Amino acid sequence: MKLQTLICAALLAGASTSAIAGETKLDVRFGYNTTSENRDSRVKFMHTFDNGFYFSAEAAQLHNDAYFGSNDANNPDKNGLQAAAQEFEASYKFNLNDDWYWSPGLVTVTTSDWTEYRPYLKLGTTFDNGVSMPGRYRYNWSNDANGKQYLDGSGTTRGASNQFDLWISKNIGDWGLMYNPRYRVQDGVDQGTGRDDYWEHTIMVNYKVDETWTPYMELVSVDETYVDSNGNRENDYAVRFGVVMNL
Repeated sequence: MKLQTLICAALLAGASTSAIAGETKLDVRFGYNTTSENRDSRVKFMHTFDNGFYFSAEAAQLHNDAYFGSNDANNPDKNGLQAAAQEFEASYKFNLNDDWYWSPGLVTVTTSDWTEYRPYLKLGTTFDNGVSMPGRYRYNWSNDANGKQYLDGSGTTRGASNQFDLWISKNIGDWGLMYNPRYRVQDGVDQGTGRDDYWEHTIMVNYKVDETWTPYMELVSVDETYVDSNGNRENDYAVRFGVVMNL
């Protein structure tokens, strides 16, 4: 799905949801990885219904040397778009009491080559000091039976990893702070790190300009997924800028 098409669809969807009870948001983000020099962008449409049901649709793109570069049919290395994926998420929030909630959900990610299904269970709370802390377990299952490599070199297998996330966040006036550690593991299967596990750490700062606009910045430490010209693995680091718009 082309980026322009998704933006138009999201805006139309946002306009049509004015009569639907709940909250509708549009998130546009651009990122740059300082080690691998990858460039990415994301457009995400989200709606939370008053009854606790949540739905989102997202388009993510990986770019070459420009975010809006044109394509070259005779030279794929000059194509502005390297890869694209679409992601859809649905969940439902159940309140356990005034402080705690749990939420089952499903994320589906599709590309031109594979589809991945990611069911999850989230448990969260907000403390008296305003600190919010949801945690999530997610199982990532791919329909590509040969998409991952065994570490012992015996061949390939299906991606079927276990992932754990924790989000710690707090608002201070119009500012918001968030820290998200992420851990993924699949026994004996390379997670792109040369190991069977993977770590990622994200720090996010946002600022609420008004009731409509909230820009934000993310700093991300990505585990040893970058391999230099000598075959040495290094951490990659990403800087992302985005804005959330209440529709």
